[in-house]
Amino acid sequence: MRTSRLEAFTDGVFAIAGTLLVLELRVPDDTADLGAALLRLWPAYAAYLVSFLTIGIIWVNHHTLLEHCKRVDRRFLYLNLLLLIAVGIVPFPTALVGQYILSEHGATAALVVYGLGGVLIAIAFTGVFLYATHDQRLVGDGAAPRRIREEGRLFPIGLAAYSLGIALAFVAPVASLAVYGLTALFYALPLLPLPARAGSH
Repeated sequence: MRTSRLEAFTDGVFAIAGTLLVLELRVPDDTADLGAALLRLWPAYAAYLVSFLTIGIIWVNHHTLLEHCKRVDRRFLYLNLLLLIAVGIVPFPTALVGQYILSEHGATAALVVYGLGGVLIAIAFTGVFLYATHDQRLVGDGAAPRRIREEGRLFPIGLAAYSLGIALAFVAPVASLAVYGLTALFYALPLLPLPARAGSH
């Protein structure tokens, strides 16, 4: 099966999930000091930024991986669906963090839910990545799977980073969100190589 329909569907889900994040950036209630009210909304801004970076960087890596795939099979489609399920959930924990990160009683739960969502994304993407790069199952060039795996060998470490963020949620929720943000940036580090094009040097 060719990758074009998979790419179109996947791009749509990523785009919708990223767009839904903006809906949590709400206009403050009527106030005499709009500047102060906007500043008080910083948790929503921070949660939006972390979540959009997470979705965007995963999309970049996913897109690069598909550039290497000459075809996809049914198992890959199901693994990709699991990734899209995890990505589609992101707006919900983002809203929780934006509303409860400064709450004395709700912050820990909000950050734990956010971290569990990140763990799901990390597991799902790792599954997609490992399946696609196993031998020459989906990638056309015989040498490419080894090269791609070498560049992406750090992907599974994200699981440990999200676990750290979950642990921090119990003692320092703001630090937990910072760890999630750094984890998103971490996924930009494994620079998956683009496939060589015919006639390129």
